[in-house]
Amino acid sequence: MQDHIISTRRSGPNSAAERGIALAGVLIFALVASAFSAAVLHSLSVHSQLIQDDYNHTRALYLAESGLNRAAEATWIGYLNANPLPSVRVAWLDQHYTDFDQENVTYGGDGDTYTVRARRIMTTGNSDERLVVFEAKGRTVVGEIPVERAITRVVRYGHDQSSIFDYTYFLNNFGWFWGSTITANGEVRANANFDLQSSPKVNGDVYGSVNPDVGAAGTVTGSYLTDNLTTYRNNAANHWRPTNPPFEYGFAGDSERFAEQDILEMPYLSDISRFEALAQNKNGQLSTSTVTIGGLTVPGVTLNNVIQGPVFLVGTPTNPIIIDGPVVVRGDVAITGYVQGQGTIYAERNIHVLGDIRYTDQPIFDHSESAPPDANAEHNANADFLGLASRGNVIVGNYNDTDWSVVKNYIKPTFTKPYTDEDGTTHNGDYTAYDGGLKQDGTSRRRYESTWSNTNFTNMANLAKTLFGRSNHRSQRIDGLIYTNHLMAGRFQNFHLNGAMMCRDEGCVYNTSFNANYDYRAKAEGEYYIDIDLPKAANAEPTVWLDGPYEDWVSKLDPLDYGLQQ
Repeated sequence: MQDHIISTRRSGPNSAAERGIALAGVLIFALVASAFSAAVLHSLSVHSQLIQDDYNHTRALYLAESGLNRAAEATWIGYLNANPLPSVRVAWLDQHYTDFDQENVTYGGDGDTYTVRARRIMTTGNSDERLVVFEAKGRTVVGEIPVERAITRVVRYGHDQSSIFDYTYFLNNFGWFWGSTITANGEVRANANFDLQSSPKVNGDVYGSVNPDVGAAGTVTGSYLTDNLTTYRNNAANHWRPTNPPFEYGFAGDSERFAEQDILEMPYLSDISRFEALAQNKNGQLSTSTVTIGGLTVPGVTLNNVIQGPVFLVGTPTNPIIIDGPVVVRGDVAITGYVQGQGTIYAERNIHVLGDIRYTDQPIFDHSESAPPDANAEHNANADFLGLASRGNVIVGNYNDTDWSVVKNYIKPTFTKPYTDEDGTTHNGDYTAYDGGLKQDGTSRRRYESTWSNTNFTNMANLAKTLFGRSNHRSQRIDGLIYTNHLMAGRFQNFHLNGAMMCRDEGCVYNTSFNANYDYRAKAEGEYYIDIDLPKAANAEPTVWLDGPYEDWVSKLDPLDYGLQQ
């Protein structure tokens, strides 16, 4: 009997034909897979090339932008450093705007380049500004095909209200708040270190700036207090800085320290003729009525644009000083009393504040949490707004008083330091020194003093004391924005500054308290900004951005050129 063996081996094809059919199937599958892979690889290659092209297109734009920004910035630095006078800066720009053209500058390590040229300079009708047209081309060689891209940009070089007017207290030097009864309702800043002692109150931010000229690292030292939003709202007077919300630049109930900031340019008032031209262009007007106070009669003043000083301006509640636009006094100004209108007084020398300066109509801000921002817009647009800009110093009170003598300790070395003005004039920092001028009685005059004789000046100060019913010559309130390239100093008592103060050196000695309340209408970006022709600082900003070479846009740029329209 034969055994049956069951095999576990699988059977293969029964013939060579079967094996051939199987091989053909494998080859067809391989060909299809290969074709599919080739298609995928081609697609990826095309996609990769598209990505590379898009990348190169963007890269070329960045190259052009980089070159243009460098040229515009170099032009700005030259413009800024040319001279503090706008007319000289603009004259420099007219001659040097092409100085920073560059050809095929290598950028990065891949051989990419940019070319930038200033193609044109245009006037605007404002003699203090120019428009410079820059063209830049970026070229990238990354990838198979080099890519070039051109852009055109218009940059305005001019002068605008300085950002120093964003602060209620600004010193172009070391800032100092020494006292527990000092309160600032607004931002405070120094173009050097800022020191706070005895816990003053700052309802705003505090800024210090790096300033090698005075050896300042830009520190903010000491401690201070800050109200929360509820406390501030409960205590705020109507004219105080509004809150955020609802005002974008209002007080938000907190405070930050900003150390090591850049210094801010102080507009320079050396050339008074520039402001005379401004006053004439704006047809600035100022007038006062004849008044008799305490036995002293002060004749009225009519000031059309410009007047020869010295000038004593007195306003009463019924006969206020009326101002409309910028005006210039060649010499000293003494001022006291009530003011109505909007404008700035420029003084060729000192401004002496005797007693108080008060608006007849102050701004009003609603500090409640749900306050509508535009509730008082019409009122605030027309409320009184005064600027005081001195080429010399701003001095408060009667400097002939023995009470004023303490101020002298803070307006001479070692408390003050020597410095050089923007026009190259050197100062030893001693404001008590004689300045080489004479008073009306022929006696020598000190820098902080006026041109009036000591007798006449004291009589004027006594008039101010009588006007406000005071027993001393200390100021209690000044409504307005105070600006000087040099010194602000004087005597104060329970004092309220409703506006802002900007100076280089500060010798403000106070009794009881010193309060600075920012006038929000001075904030150029603010909702209620009013331009009262305050001193301007240099500024540069791009105004037009165009994609493509300059030649493509000439017809679009021509209407911007004031010179072509005449």
